[in-house]
Amino acid sequence: MNEVIINEIVQKVFAKAKTECAIHTNNALNNHIDSSTAISYKTAERLCQKYIDKKENIGKQSEHTINVLCQYLGYKSFADYVKQNSKGKISVEVNKVGEKKNWKVIAFISLIIVVGLILGLSEKNKGTSCMVWKVDHFEKVACSVSHKENIVPLDEVRLNTLKKVEVDLTTNFFDETTQKPLIWYYKSGNKIEYYTAPGLHPVNGKTLKAITEYMANKTVPMHTFDESSFTE
Repeated sequence: MNEVIINEIVQKVFAKAKTECAIHTNNALNNHIDSSTAISYKTAERLCQKYIDKKENIGKQSEHTINVLCQYLGYKSFADYVKQNSKGKISVEVNKVGEKKNWKVIAFISLIIVVGLILGLSEKNKGTSCMVWKVDHFEKVACSVSHKENIVPLDEVRLNTLKKVEVDLTTNFFDETTQKPLIWYYKSGNKIEYYTAPGLHPVNGKTLKAITEYMANKTVPMHTFDESSFTE
């Protein structure tokens, strides 16, 4: 007989005895097994020493003893115990293999979905990851589309902050708290352009200059006698 299976049977026998016996000492359990089966106290004691206490030099048990233990557990014999438990183990192992395969399939499908999303987003970003200057502001465009204007890589900050504006006496050129400039300009001859953010000129790439009080006083058009040119 297989010692591994016998050990399993004895463990179950003593576990069952504990559920039926108020006292769980080895002596009490051996007595309970003696009174509940055709196994003597001495035989139960040897089983306990060998399989529960793991003592060495204890002889093998007879086939009759193992069959009685199996009957105590509700089986017809040792062979019946092996047959019924083998089915359960095979079923469990099959389920485990099935679960492993299912997890592999799920993981593979998830990987495909993630890669597809990444590639899709990448292609989508490729389509609109450029911008072009339109009169007084930047607009998002597809990099593959042909434009007369110069297409540049998308810069979300410049896209949202850089605007070409007209100024007059009512324009706030400086932050009231920090006094830092709020307007930048580009001067070419007598022509001056005003922008809402620092950086490079959106067309010729020249560096925009921060407005100064001197430049504001010198270049900002004086108001006319139109009602709209006066401040309240």
